Amino acid sequence: MKIQIATLTAITFGLVGVALAHDAGDVESPAQTADKVVAAGTGADVENPFHPIRLLLSSEEASGDVTIYEFILPPESPGSPPHTHTHEDEYFYILSGTLDVLSNGETLRLSEGDFAALKRGNAHMFWNGSDSETQLLMMTTGSSFEAFMQSVSPRLAEARPEGPEAAGAVIGQLAAEHGIKISMEQMPAAAAPYYAPPAPE
Repeated sequence: MKIQIATLTAITFGLVGVALAHDAGDVESPAQTADKVVAAGTGADVENPFHPIRLLLSSEEASGDVTIYEFILPPESPGSPPHTHTHEDEYFYILSGTLDVLSNGETLRLSEGDFAALKRGNAHMFWNGSDSETQLLMMTTGSSFEAFMQSVSPRLAEARPEGPEAAGAVIGQLAAEHGIKISMEQMPAAAAPYYAPPAPE
């Protein structure tokens, strides 16, 4: 007990010292940003051709450290093609349903409550191969991916691609501008049906 009391006393005086130094200007404080609370289903919709996305926290609101999205994938639908980031890491937390991912060369199925850290430099992808909707939190470090997401729809509107393959080429070029390399040759067989172009009418 004496050791615990002594330790707590030391910690307390240490914290007081840090606080005094901070008040004196000896410790640089981060830029002040407001707290943010987002009620369920009220995030800002992100216009994109992929799947429903809501922006919960922008990189600006997080002082440039992280961007947080809510992704909603319909049953049996694509998420992203195989790709590799050079500027950011991605983190997935499954809220409901299941999510199929390519990670470390393996195909895995994540379930509610599962978490995945998909790191820069490693090829990965995700899709919903189940017959039910999937909802997840997706987080990226930095701000480059957010800039990419904001640019997709305007770039497609400007390019006016004729067909899915042409649209894929436009998105691939935009991705490269943001340090994201798309590598379709790494597409696993289990995911391929969800990325096939629609049959001609």
